[in-house]
Amino acid sequence: MTMGKTATSVLLAGALVGVLSGCSSSGGTTGGGGAHGGSVGTGGDVSLQSKLTAPAAFDAAKGWEVEADWLPQGQPLPYAVSGKSGVVAYLDKTARGYVLNVREASSGKLRSASKPWQGPKLTEEQSDEQSGKLAVPQIALIPGKDREYFAVWARGEARKDKLHEYKEVVSAAFYPADASGEDVSPAGAGIAEAPDGEFDRPSVFAGPGGLAVTSYGGDSIVVSPDGKVVDTSNAKVTLNGEAVDPDYLMSFPGPGGVATNGDEGGTGKGGFGVDGGWQSEKATPPGAARTLKYDPVIDVVKDEPNGRIVGGVGDHLIANWAKKEVPTSDDISAVHDLATGAVQATAPCDTEDTEYDADVPSPKNPADVQPAVSPNGRYLVKGGNIFDLKTGKGACTDKGEDAKKITLASVGDDGIAYGLAGEDTPRTPVAVSAATGAAEPLPEATTTPNALTKGAGVFATYAGTDTMRLIVLATKN
Repeated sequence: MTMGKTATSVLLAGALVGVLSGCSSSGGTTGGGGAHGGSVGTGGDVSLQSKLTAPAAFDAAKGWEVEADWLPQGQPLPYAVSGKSGVVAYLDKTARGYVLNVREASSGKLRSASKPWQGPKLTEEQSDEQSGKLAVPQIALIPGKDREYFAVWARGEARKDKLHEYKEVVSAAFYPADASGEDVSPAGAGIAEAPDGEFDRPSVFAGPGGLAVTSYGGDSIVVSPDGKVVDTSNAKVTLNGEAVDPDYLMSFPGPGGVATNGDEGGTGKGGFGVDGGWQSEKATPPGAARTLKYDPVIDVVKDEPNGRIVGGVGDHLIANWAKKEVPTSDDISAVHDLATGAVQATAPCDTEDTEYDADVPSPKNPADVQPAVSPNGRYLVKGGNIFDLKTGKGACTDKGEDAKKITLASVGDDGIAYGLAGEDTPRTPVAVSAATGAAEPLPEATTTPNALTKGAGVFATYAGTDTMRLIVLATKN
């Protein structure tokens, strides 16, 4: 998701990419007086110190903040939110490892703090600050009907013992979002290990089934919240009677298996589905073709499944579809239920692909901004599109002659989404209404929220300082 932005800083994909100050002597995320900003069950010293020009819906004088003075230069800030639980989770680096802190968004009260967690050893490339490789753990929300989890995951290398060579790994630990108390242990932990020793362009996807780690070489490994590690490289999705391998660019771990794309043919679609489960041919949105005809060789016409996953969030997938009418200037995008494939909403245009590669997000790449859902689950934003899952309607906010590309990062229960317009800096902060699909430019100095949860907006920004900080502002009644 896109980070909040001032006129002089660009924040994308839940991360800041910029120049940060060096680590403090304590090496911790500070909220005033201590590494955690207080004991569990208290607000602690996380009082709001920074001043932001926030959109009118937020109270810039009511909230809390912590600063990440441990964060290495150019690395993304690790945090995630749960709209369902109304909490914000973030990492703190201590002498004994990383601690996951979970606070009530509305009050700043510390709900839980995990036991210190050690990520894997950094690879040589990760240790090079100029490489652009992810060198700090990240947090992903794992949705669930009964319970949500915060997955802390990190890329690096590990080995069994001194008699074995290092292999590249993605290590993960899963903490219940509703946990309380100090020294919370993970509900499960597991390591996805590269079979050939090294992941080739790895990606990490979150879903109800946990985390899926894929790579260009064909690796596909799922780590579930209970710590179980399953190699899904041989999983097959059957589309149009043909079995296809997982798409390393789009493979989401759903409750019934990995949802992934089929092979692209002459149309650039290919269909999608779940290993052993539903298929896109039976989940075609209104106005889209079920299959598409193309010529793989001269004088031979072949039917290819339509539709292609371009992103996912929570228990939703977003896919692009070709219309029945050919040729057409615009295609269709749809939101699908990850468990069943059912169409939940459509928009009369394509939705931009999201990139899930396990590297530092680029501030110039809108595809690094992940989709987001409102706290009440009604609205979803992806790229420049906003979907109302209750009415089934979606709007394309950046269509029209000479229109600037809009990248939306967050959306509230009121159907108002926030993001940035333009691809060159300085970008224009915008607010978009799901009811009308109209985008409204905000004052240039406005910092838009990176995420929204119950009663609060979450902003990751320098706030006029040289240290990255997480600021949570209450919404106005």
